[in-house]
Amino acid sequence: MCIPTLTQDTDQPFWVARDSFYKHFDQSDFHFRDSQRVSWSYLSDWFFSQTHGQLHFILPTVHFVSGKTQFINGRHRTAVLLHHMNEVPMAFALGGFSDLSVFHSLDKRQLNLSASIELPDLPVVERLP
Repeated sequence: MCIPTLTQDTDQPFWVARDSFYKHFDQSDFHFRDSQRVSWSYLSDWFFSQTHGQLHFILPTVHFVSGKTQFINGRHRTAVLLHHMNEVPMAFALGGFSDLSVFHSLDKRQLNLSASIELPDLPVVERLP
């Protein structure tokens, strides 16, 4: 269990259905940097602890350019979660972009940043192979 955390305070958190991700996200951008070669583990940099020992998970973040999604960060995180979950937690940088048609077509639901989420039980490593 961990608390979902945004990279930027202006980002918006959502759960995105796996099918919607594959249908509406720019797959060439997603597979950029060989995200298909996935290590089924978490990178320790994706987490941090604050006071009270609560573990935080930094959400992968995307934005929209010319009607397409583009990852800002989190391709590997997304690939790991998509393999194990029917819905994945993601952040959307919505400010400053006018064409949000893809965002509106996504099967998504609001993610509560103050509630813990459960991630698949996978090893945490310092470095990905």
